[in-house]
Amino acid sequence: MDKTHFFRMKIPLYEVDVGGGVYHGNYYHLFELARESLLADIGFPYKKIMEMGNHLTVAEAQCRYKKPLQYNDEIEIRSKIKKITSRSLVFDQEIWDNEDNELKTVLSIYLVCINNNGRAAIFPQKLKEALESWKNDKNNSKQ
Repeated sequence: MDKTHFFRMKIPLYEVDVGGGVYHGNYYHLFELARESLLADIGFPYKKIMEMGNHLTVAEAQCRYKKPLQYNDEIEIRSKIKKITSRSLVFDQEIWDNEDNELKTVLSIYLVCINNNGRAAIFPQKLKEALESWKNDKNNSKQ
């Protein structure tokens, strides 16, 4: 069983459209918040990655919208690192409604490490080790 990172939040007003639901493109904001939380929890907040001369850019993403999210919904975003290579990683993420424990949205996202020159780069060793250590940790308790 893959280790899961859990991130909880309420849907803020600025993420919804005039119909009261989360605009489809804004789901990516929610997923990004959860990935940033995971990185911070393993000791690599995004600012630290940038200070190392790198950033993570999206190479591919596949999102399945199962049921809509509404303003003020309490959600939990569950994130798993599915694959790590020398230059990339794949996250699988799910948004669950906390109130009815219902799966709302599923994302698989492929990220590439990019240097300040805009070229694919090898992950800094300490970052890669932290990612692998977290992924391979058999303690699946909530983060």
